[in-house]
Amino acid sequence: MADETNEPIRRGRGLRISVPPAQDAAEQSSAPNDDIVRGRGLRLSTAASTVQTATVRTMNGPLRYLRVGEGPPLIAVHGFGASSCLWREVLSGLADIRTGYAIDLPGCGESPARSTAPTLATLADEVIAFADAMGLRRFDLIGHALGAGVAAVVAATRPARVGHVILTSFGVRTTTPDALALALARTPFDVFLGLARPAINTWAGWALGSPLTSQLMAAWLLAGPPADPACWDAYLADHARADGRMYVTMQTMTADPTLKSRLQTIKAPALLIGGQDDRIIRPGEVRAAAALIPAAKVEFIPACGHLPPIEHPVEYQRLVREGLAG
Repeated sequence: MADETNEPIRRGRGLRISVPPAQDAAEQSSAPNDDIVRGRGLRLSTAASTVQTATVRTMNGPLRYLRVGEGPPLIAVHGFGASSCLWREVLSGLADIRTGYAIDLPGCGESPARSTAPTLATLADEVIAFADAMGLRRFDLIGHALGAGVAAVVAATRPARVGHVILTSFGVRTTTPDALALALARTPFDVFLGLARPAINTWAGWALGSPLTSQLMAAWLLAGPPADPACWDAYLADHARADGRMYVTMQTMTADPTLKSRLQTIKAPALLIGGQDDRIIRPGEVRAAAALIPAAKVEFIPACGHLPPIEHPVEYQRLVREGLAG
């Protein structure tokens, strides 16, 4: 029996009625009854979209996910420190054209960390394992930052399964000796971060609950006030419990020569969306990544930093729609 949880009613979003999440035929055929361990229920809102959350057991272990909408499947992959919550409003806005699935990568949100350190390749395997468990043979992909790198690897290594790929706040760098050095010597960092995770998360929870830390993070990541303050608060809360080993993967990603070579093999139509004022992944790095992908287009959102889904959700959803239609 599903373990139901009640979420607070969000202002302007209507009433939520707690019921077990429904499964489609693909889910029922690919996962036993005890695969779904918790659902957060049905949301009645002015957007007329139902967001369901549950956990599915894949061949690699359990993954938490949210699902919303109807139509061809779209799998959304968050970046370091975030969770599926990053995509909730985005996928709700696309619910009329896609069935959106946003997963919590291992060690993020409510998905448990794996024993081995995460890499782009292992995280790509997690996405494929999720698709297999849900019975999704072909799907579109959308990713943010580290999640965009993961989506790119999936598109490059599983071309027959990916229709469109949308990469957000994603780029590559030509010369990054510090990242290359970290990539070569990451094992001790991974061991330390894995062993010290409880203490690190406790400290991070305290630090990220501070208004000063929130302001510093906003100054670093955002170009202006977030359009959805609640989503920003959830983003900070997710950071406090994230697997620190994911940070090492993110730091080494932009200089990964394997990733650069894989970008050149992507056959799916690709759209890269960046923030014009992103301090983390700068426009030139977005263009550098797009130049490696055979069928890629680039769009920039003015007055936007590293988090388009939080800063400019309406404009971001418009660009995503156009990318999926291309």
